Amino acid sequence: MPDKRRAWVSIRNDTGKPMLGISLVHKYSNVYKEQKQWEILGIGETTKDPLAVDYNTGFLTTGKDWWFITWFHPDMKYVWYSSPNNMRGFFDFADNLLPDAISGAAGAAAGLGTSFTGGGAIVVGAAAASAAKLVTSSLFNSETTEGFKQHILEKEDEGQLMEIVIHRDTVEFKSKSGTSSTNIRGADVPQKKF
Repeated sequence: MPDKRRAWVSIRNDTGKPMLGISLVHKYSNVYKEQKQWEILGIGETTKDPLAVDYNTGFLTTGKDWWFITWFHPDMKYVWYSSPNNMRGFFDFADNLLPDAISGAAGAAAGLGTSFTGGGAIVVGAAAASAAKLVTSSLFNSETTEGFKQHILEKEDEGQLMEIVIHRDTVEFKSKSGTSSTNIRGADVPQKKF
């Protein structure tokens, strides 16, 4: 009989640039699904409010843990994402959904320049988080795991904090039971048409 377990997940920014609108989707096959957005993550910072994720272990367990992450940098030119394979087809839908949300966030980000502190940073972060949620909501609501990275949580991960470290070129998944990594890609952000 499978045993339901819970772990916690945080994200660390090792990209060398501030991150905006970070969105994480976790799926344990088609049994459990969790999603969370964080507004702003500075260089070298780790998210303070981890995502709780559920999974099963034990006899007759057939599910697997799947992960997908998106984010923006302050220039808002690209949607960055974890990419075990090419996800361009998924982002094609963004041409109709994202331009308004992203143009608002990009305008606010441009107004801040390189200073990501204070009230302006909160506005930019909130706008970017809304745009990120639009990006990942279709993936969250679908049953597919295409384009997701597999990193399986085990019995020893229960109650532990798993860390996802986003580097310049890769995303690293670090849990007590092991480490895995995948590439990252950037897709052009669709521009608002007037």
